[in-house]
Amino acid sequence: MNFDRKMKLASMALLFLLTLPVPALVQAATYGHTGKASQVGRTIRITALDIRFDKIRLHVRAGETIRFIVTNKGQLTHEFIIGDAREQAEHEQEMQKKAGMDMPDEPNGITLKPGQTKTLIWTFGLEGDVEFACHVPGHYSAGMVGKIFVGANTK
Repeated sequence: MNFDRKMKLASMALLFLLTLPVPALVQAATYGHTGKASQVGRTIRITALDIRFDKIRLHVRAGETIRFIVTNKGQLTHEFIIGDAREQAEHEQEMQKKAGMDMPDEPNGITLKPGQTKTLIWTFGLEGDVEFACHVPGHYSAGMVGKIFVGANTK
């Protein structure tokens, strides 16, 4: 590929990035991103029961990569979605509009049918509070949510 073509492609990529809303770029950098298996520092197992998770508080370090192994031991389908409060509110609204539809797994979340176990690898961003939640209609409002405290150390 010649220099002019490389410059044109780089300019197009930059223009695309400039069209993204700044909050979306900041949000991704703030609470984290999909992690790599080779960078996993520890594994956390979570069980989804009907309208609750077996854990409601987790502590992780900023920059830490966690392998979440989530098992649905309930009778209903559940989600495990990682996000800040804004992301959770947006996902809740989206799920209310799509009630009854099968949702695909996302970079920051998984959907589990009864009896199913899935893995999600996540690298946490800056220090602060993040949530994990289920947005199957009625579940989030019933309290199927937990907090992840992202800090300098784990207590």
